[in-house]
Amino acid sequence: MDTAHTPAAQEKETENYEFFNGFGAFACGGREYEILLEGDNRPPAPWINVIANKSFGFQISESGAGFTWNINSRENKLTPWSNDPVSDRASEAIYILDEITGEVMTPMSLGRSDRGIYRVRHGFGYSRFLHNEALVDQELTVFTPLDESLKVWNLKLTNRSDKVKYLSLTYYVEWVMGTQREQTNPYILTSYDNEHECFCAKNIYTMNFQNLYSYLFSSETIIGYTGDRQEFLGQRGSIREPRGAEVKLSCNTGVCYDSCGAIQVSVAIQPQESKTVLFGLGQSGSLNEIYKTRSKYRDAAAAEKELDRVKAYWDELLGTVQVKTKDRAVDILVNGWLLYQTLSCRIQARAGFYQCGGAYGYRDQLQDTLSLLFADSSILRRQILIACGRQFEEGDVQHWWHPPMGIGVRTRISDDLLWLPYCTAAYIRSTGDAAILKEPVLYIRGPVLKEGQQDVMFTPEISERSESVYEHCKKAIDRTRFGEHGLPLMGGGDWNDGMNAVGAMGKGESVWLAWFLYTVLGDFLPLCFQEGDEAYGRELEQKRETLLQNIEEHAWDGEWYLRAFYDDGSKLGSNENDECRIDSISQSWSVISKGAKKERAKTAMQSAWRYLVREEESLSLLLAPPFNKTSKNPGYIKDYIPGIRENGGQYTHAAVWLAIAASMLPDYNMTQTLFTMLNPIHITQNRKDALRYEKEPYVMTADISLSPPYTGRGGWSWYTGSAGWMYQGLLNWFLGIRKEGNELVIDPATPASFGDFSIEYKYGRSLYEIRVESRSKGTLTTEAITVDDRFIQGNRVLLEDDGEKHRIVV
Repeated sequence: MDTAHTPAAQEKETENYEFFNGFGAFACGGREYEILLEGDNRPPAPWINVIANKSFGFQISESGAGFTWNINSRENKLTPWSNDPVSDRASEAIYILDEITGEVMTPMSLGRSDRGIYRVRHGFGYSRFLHNEALVDQELTVFTPLDESLKVWNLKLTNRSDKVKYLSLTYYVEWVMGTQREQTNPYILTSYDNEHECFCAKNIYTMNFQNLYSYLFSSETIIGYTGDRQEFLGQRGSIREPRGAEVKLSCNTGVCYDSCGAIQVSVAIQPQESKTVLFGLGQSGSLNEIYKTRSKYRDAAAAEKELDRVKAYWDELLGTVQVKTKDRAVDILVNGWLLYQTLSCRIQARAGFYQCGGAYGYRDQLQDTLSLLFADSSILRRQILIACGRQFEEGDVQHWWHPPMGIGVRTRISDDLLWLPYCTAAYIRSTGDAAILKEPVLYIRGPVLKEGQQDVMFTPEISERSESVYEHCKKAIDRTRFGEHGLPLMGGGDWNDGMNAVGAMGKGESVWLAWFLYTVLGDFLPLCFQEGDEAYGRELEQKRETLLQNIEEHAWDGEWYLRAFYDDGSKLGSNENDECRIDSISQSWSVISKGAKKERAKTAMQSAWRYLVREEESLSLLLAPPFNKTSKNPGYIKDYIPGIRENGGQYTHAAVWLAIAASMLPDYNMTQTLFTMLNPIHITQNRKDALRYEKEPYVMTADISLSPPYTGRGGWSWYTGSAGWMYQGLLNWFLGIRKEGNELVIDPATPASFGDFSIEYKYGRSLYEIRVESRSKGTLTTEAITVDDRFIQGNRVLLEDDGEKHRIVV
């Protein structure tokens, strides 16, 4: 890259760039992603960071735009969410006025391109903005502490001139305090507390989050403030150049304004001196707590300490497993970004730039938490208990619901509930913690769906009835009904919600669901016998055998497995169809379930490779050809343009399943090709590729388009379950490290060309160093390994938490 005109200090930092693509690169050993903004050179879409603790968070793009929320990212936004990728308009900003020259600067670009270079660094739990203008070095770090409902802006200013700099700093936010600003704006009351120097705002007309105060403060003395957006923005009304940043604010607050929050402080900085100023945005139901927070952060050292805690938390969590392979792009994803995306965005924030969710998805967060089994299995345990608590007495579940109110939808979607026993079995297999099965959890209750009704939204009551997690799982399994081919009914859609009309009349059957149910039954069986429930266990064994016979008898289409049967018995995903002749997930799960006959499984995967994988375009499609003129109505999937999203584009979640299936076949070369194609770092190696793909190179996207002119363009990023599955796929199946109880199973599926690799795994106080060596010999069967120089038959190692370092050589 051209560093001729950057200062020497910056040159040093860019030496350590990895995978620079013209817009940005990995820095800090892959733990940060730096975006370089210079003139009109900026990413093709907002490249954001999602930063959240368990109840509070924000997202922030390279321009500084984004939004903040508390408790629920959709229902209780503090500031406006925008998903306009063109304007990417900010709703929170900091302005620096040089009181001598009258010049106004901003530490983040806010989309301006005439202010020199901005360097933006997204890290785990924080983002940093670096800028130098008018001989003032500006370093802004934005983060949320681990357990406070607060967003901290930590601004370090250094005077590089030989004169004292007198600066006036203004921090500005636009309020929502609800779902949409248009609805809440008339009811926002602003006030200022002189004694504690806090600017407060309250929505005086809200159902779900009443008695909460949003507040602003600074570590410096506040000299001006306003709650009037018109006053702040001025006649021109632009957040890039507001009038209020240039003048002293009037100290107006109250109700009936177009509301905002703005506070002003002033500082004098000596030549070559540095000064740190903090701004805070938070929300709390207790004024005392607000005053405590305010006085704590009077001291810039308090913010540093909290930031160190945030970094230490992510370092420890993400550092549980660290891999080192010849493919640096695999290392960067597995060692940090995939799990960070899963936990920060999917589980805690439940929002991204392209979708502001706020709700829990029943199946979604269960699958997401599976990827945390190594790093922190308690998160999956918690999610299993949450999921049990969203099951109706009848056994079906809420497809999604909003915390804390519990409002959500009851549907006829058929796979949701089965993820409960699937994830419970996976949790026990990995941790050995069977005690979870005894945990009692209350059901919910509410109106049952009427004949012909597909879904209904309401807030259910909490039932008086509570049963153990084991009984909740049984109830989910027993809820599945079967059609005339002896396959599970599709209901209002299985994993693919877009196929909601295939079985809407209550007769259509799902072949994918049959494979998934076969897997669930197999995983749950040992738990029945363990719990002394032998009769039920034998019943499930019988059910499972019959199910497999029915699949093999009715669902094999000659070269691959069908996807489903419509209500009228006609086939979907068959070579008899013009559209959707083949669907990826029926093939991948025939292998993942270990149910399909060997030859059929191999043929099905070869068909998927032939018809669904476009190597030259780096696409692994969900189905082909897309729905377009079909006489049959599969559901709303048909509303998407052919080749977009579920309708025949790459749906990454399913594409990862195909790669996992390839590793289980095993077909090592196919496995490596598929995982490499899915890696966003490989897809965005240069400027041309980054422009085509458009989205962030450091996180997964939910989908990638097939149809020109958008071929290869990433769909929505961050807020996708494909991150968690990609992590499981790469670590558990490609590199082949799995944990079962207190044993480590080592079973890689890497081809010889992938070379040697090593993995460090922290198990309690012990460190396990695993080296997989001499891979030049072609196929890999792990028949014996060395543990601390002892030779062991097989591929299992007994884990010991003894504070020692253990070396395993495969």
